[in-house]
Amino acid sequence: MSRNHRVRGLSALVAITCFVACEAAKSANPTAPSVAGPIPGVAITAPKPLEPLAGSTLYFSGEPQTLLIENAGSSGVRAIWLQLEVSTDAGFAQLVHHADQITPGDGGRTSYRLPEPLGAGYTYYWRSRASDGANTGPYSAVSNFNVVPPVIIDTPLPAEPQGNINTNKPEFKARNATISGTTGVVYRFQVSQQANFSQTTALLTAPPAANGLTVVSMGELPYNTTFYWRVWATDGSKESPVSSTLSFKTPAPPAPPPGTGGPGVPLTGLPTGPGGRTPDPNGGRLPLPDYGYNVVRAVAAVYPQLLANSCQEHGGSWQFMDTVVDALRTYDTRWGYNGKRGNANDPSMDVVTYHYGNGPDQGSTEVYIIDIIGGHCGPTPSPIWNDVTDITVNSGTIGRWISRGRF
Repeated sequence: MSRNHRVRGLSALVAITCFVACEAAKSANPTAPSVAGPIPGVAITAPKPLEPLAGSTLYFSGEPQTLLIENAGSSGVRAIWLQLEVSTDAGFAQLVHHADQITPGDGGRTSYRLPEPLGAGYTYYWRSRASDGANTGPYSAVSNFNVVPPVIIDTPLPAEPQGNINTNKPEFKARNATISGTTGVVYRFQVSQQANFSQTTALLTAPPAANGLTVVSMGELPYNTTFYWRVWATDGSKESPVSSTLSFKTPAPPAPPPGTGGPGVPLTGLPTGPGGRTPDPNGGRLPLPDYGYNVVRAVAAVYPQLLANSCQEHGGSWQFMDTVVDALRTYDTRWGYNGKRGNANDPSMDVVTYHYGNGPDQGSTEVYIIDIIGGHCGPTPSPIWNDVTDITVNSGTIGRWISRGRF
């Protein structure tokens, strides 16, 4: 009996000794989950906030923001994880997000996407630190970023002009669209004679009007001409999409005032003659009158806009030519237009003629040929008086007196 008792006592002693030894072995393993408290000699460095850059501004997009962290380091053998705090104050008293165990990413950096987007209108502060379960490193430096409402610049809606209009001085009207998150927005109105806007007739700029309808004008346009226009908005950095395109056509020229003889303009303020027609010469030719240049210069001075818009083949009008001819014909109705190379159906766009011979004016080739616009269709047309009669004859061509159907 006693022998058996001694055996049972020895077994108990062995069990106690084994438990103490096994627990001591566990405590000596630094990776054991049962380790409690800091492990001596283990140092964990602070992570580093990388992105968003400190002080940067993020536009709210409705998507959660992503933070980029440079990983911490550890002198221990235990795996570490990251802890993250995001707050609306630098003291982290108003936490909006806390993550306790973020697995460090590869390549020495960790990209962390927040579970929910941070709202606009606030400055956010964030920091991180690392831990291995027994040791915790210091917090990183505090970084911050701003989340602001997104910039919205919607496309204004073109309203008018559109279709056939009754003026050659239209106003361009666009209905304002939504603008938020920015300042200094202007509307750009582009006008062209080409549907693809390969050339721009005008580019007009105006701030959006407070009443919701923005209106701009550009002065006179050529009569009987089709134009295309569109509009968009910009703050100098961001632009809205371009609007749809509207087209319009200016009206035909108005009927001439009484006494002007055609679709020119009133001759008020211009030198005019006594009227009538110089009799046919008694042999030879009539001399070229000497008042012509003064008339051309006077028309250019009184109506500079007509001279500037005298390039008919690029959307200009005949009004400068018509007004010069009208003024010349108050001196002598022998003045008319020139049919290029004798072609009555191809009027010169910057040349007048004077019939110096006998018989009817219409169709006569007995004419002086005078160029009256220098640099025609160039950027700066000017009034001139250049007798090209001899040059024309010497080149083997002729001029022909025509009325262009006006008289």
